[in-house]
Amino acid sequence: MMLYHGGLSVIETPDVALGRSNVDFGRGFYLTDIREQAIRWINRRKRQTSQKNGFLNIYEYFENSELNIKKFNGYNEEWLDFVIFNRTNDSGKVVCDYDIVIGNIADDEVIVAIDTYIEQLEKGRTTEYSKLALLAELKFSKPNSQYAFKTEESLISLKYLNVEEI
Repeated sequence: MMLYHGGLSVIETPDVALGRSNVDFGRGFYLTDIREQAIRWINRRKRQTSQKNGFLNIYEYFENSELNIKKFNGYNEEWLDFVIFNRTNDSGKVVCDYDIVIGNIADDEVIVAIDTYIEQLEKGRTTEYSKLALLAELKFSKPNSQYAFKTEESLISLKYLNVEEI
């Protein structure tokens, strides 16, 4: 299976420790199996910086049954709880024992809804209905995916193939 990492640099040797910790699945090296999604990420990063060139890093992924892999199927309550926990975890500590986490992205339109929910949660203004309403809203989001490689062992299942300048 082909996976893509879009960014502002060529990454022949991924490093799980370089990423931010308070993102969807916690610290790790993130990829997607949707090429267009990786290119959108490159273009977004280029707009945020003065850099004119971005890079689509291409890898082949070999599933390894010895790794502890968590796969979320769509936007569901388990996914939402996991994302909220990771996005509000400021400790920088690893909070799960998965080698790879696979699931949907809390992209721009999704994260606005989740951030609003988190704000209400922190103020004690949420109910079980609030969570169910948020999940119902997320079902209308466009399909996307992310693979978070969280351990050095997980990187063995990736083979760097090529890079395209975008």
